[in-house]
Amino acid sequence: MFNKRKGESLELSTENITTIIAEDCKIEGTIDCKAFIKVDGQALGGINSVGGVILGQKGIVRGDIKTKELIVYGKIEGDIYADNLTLKSTSSIIGNIQVKSFQVETGAIYRGLVSMDQVSAPIITTESTKHNNPSKENYQFKEKK
Repeated sequence: MFNKRKGESLELSTENITTIIAEDCKIEGTIDCKAFIKVDGQALGGINSVGGVILGQKGIVRGDIKTKELIVYGKIEGDIYADNLTLKSTSSIIGNIQVKSFQVETGAIYRGLVSMDQVSAPIITTESTKHNNPSKENYQFKEKK
């Protein structure tokens, strides 16, 4: 049903992806879903998914992502809370990361704090929206000279 792009393997292919945001789509606001979501377009707001999130190579998320499984080929500007995170070689993250399991391919870029615990990362629902986490505002990036 879903065609793979060259160089992009869909590792969560055994799961049912119930929502797809196509390349030419832009969604503003928080997305809440119970199953897997694939983002090839733009999500300008957070994503809360009980199942998992796949961010395609041209996908962009500007907001926090809270989920069990996250595979990133695209760009995220926001904090990540996930049990399992995989950053592919084309991914770029600006934000803090709180995970249980973390895999990074050569070429992936991330800027922010990383926290790894054996306890599951919090999954946020619409009823609870606050976390105790390092804030991006408290983290200063230094430019190379």
